[in-house]
Amino acid sequence: MRGPMFQPVVEFMNGFRAEPRHVASAFLSCGQYESLIYENRSLVPVLQAAGMSAVRRSPRRHNWENWRDRLRTA
Repeated sequence: MRGPMFQPVVEFMNGFRAEPRHVASAFLSCGQYESLIYENRSLVPVLQAAGMSAVRRSPRRHNWENWRDRLRTA
């Protein structure tokens, strides 16, 4: 775990992984050089199991330029 600040996110994601469900909309974006790339990649099959298919990868890092460019799509 990455610290107590992330505990609510961990709990939410563990619940979603245990019972994947389709939601109206979800957006997952992660640069291939981000520290959370493993966690984000492991979520892709869970989202696909819930009926979601869009996956986008970015050859960037965790920075504003990457967010800005991806948020337009979201």
